[in-house]
Amino acid sequence: MSPVVLVAIALITYGSRAAAVVLLPRPSPRFETILGRIPAPIFASLATATLLSDGGSLIGGPTLGAAVGALVVSPARSLLVCLIGGAVGYALSALFR
Repeated sequence: MSPVVLVAIALITYGSRAAAVVLLPRPSPRFETILGRIPAPIFASLATATLLSDGGSLIGGPTLGAAVGALVVSPARSLLVCLIGGAVGYALSALFR
């Protein structure tokens, strides 16, 4: 993935979040609690799908390093921190490959 694509993805992600905060009304407290719990399962399902090869086995290399890097910093609950952790994991894995 090129740095330009990575920056574009980050801008789209943060731009859509900012637009939602500005344009949409604040949800009810109960609905807000539910929404706050959704991203982790969605992220986990997407991450799992990207970590499996066509044969169903675990992939290796820099992609696995990126996933580990993002997982290590995930307790911070920040998309930016996870993106940075994933990028560092990818770089380290590619460097020591």
